[in-house]
Amino acid sequence: FFYFDLISFLLYFVSFKFFFFLYFLKFLLFFFFFFFISIIYTYYFSLTLFFYLNSFYFSFFFFFFFFFFFFFFFFFFFFIIIIIIIIIFFFFFFFLFLFFFFLFFFFFLLFFFFFFFFFFFFFFFFFF
Repeated sequence: FFYFDLISFLLYFVSFKFFFFLYFLKFLLFFFFFFFISIIYTYYFSLTLFFYLNSFYFSFFFFFFFFFFFFFFFFFFFFIIIIIIIIIFFFFFFFLFLFFFFLFFFFFLLFFFFFFFFFFFFFFFFFF
């Protein structure tokens, strides 16, 4: 019973760390999203004040800052988050696999020793 208690505690601890990390990733996602939005609006308002007389400069810099900062960094960050979540899921299912592997291995050992001792005592009492 101590063995099952230890496995359940480890599973609880791993799942707790896993869900805590998901909440932390959600916080990071919102933080960087608003951070890059603030960068976009800062450059946008500064460039409208500086280049409002020249539409070519305004369109060029607005296009550059908006698409470069927002689409490149935000989706790159989102891609990194997806990779991290996939890695965490891999480790989570790996620990789950280890849990079931050792569980079935434990039952296999019980089964094996049970039949081993059963046949041992059977032949022992039968022949002697």
